[in-house]
Amino acid sequence: MSHLIDAIRAEAEGNFKAAAGHYVHLTESGTLTDRIGIFQALARCHEKLGDVKTAGQWRRKAGGAYLGLVDGAMPKDERQYLALVEFRNAVQDLADDPSLEEVAAEYKTVLAENWKGGPEGLTHEGLFGGVFLMGLGDHAAAARYLFDSAEAISEEATEAHDPVMREAARHAYELAREAATKSGNMQIAQVAEVRAVDLAQPQQ
Repeated sequence: MSHLIDAIRAEAEGNFKAAAGHYVHLTESGTLTDRIGIFQALARCHEKLGDVKTAGQWRRKAGGAYLGLVDGAMPKDERQYLALVEFRNAVQDLADDPSLEEVAAEYKTVLAENWKGGPEGLTHEGLFGGVFLMGLGDHAAAARYLFDSAEAISEEATEAHDPVMREAARHAYELAREAATKSGNMQIAQVAEVRAVDLAQPQQ
């Protein structure tokens, strides 16, 4: 018996319960990169089965494993981003789960590491992170991600003359204003409000 071949065959046939039963035997085998693939496969199977809480724990393990890779296996920027994707999936899957607070702290750390280079290419992650952290009451961090994302989206909208992006930027500024106000950062709140009002004006 090959658990790997049997798992892949079962998953290909849509038998996700059987696939997960085989994949779980492979979580300690192979390289760390191999195990990441197994963790992701287990998460995928459990998501298909509707068991998102279990899936979230496997997403969390995949995210942590990405962070454990060395430069020779994968460049730092790439593994940090892939870890962020896994931790984002984990916090979504683990909503209302007792482990959410701990996983959210891990997600926040990875998001901050990715954000060191600025919001370019990460505006979706910044918006999600901002809204998610607002929900947890971390308004200071939320304001940062929402404001930075709004700035990047607004710039893109101006360059592309894109009304849809312009509207998205306006709403992002409004969320940033709300988060900044709740965190007591009135300077950012005022700037965000002014820019939201500007974007609400008809485009020339």
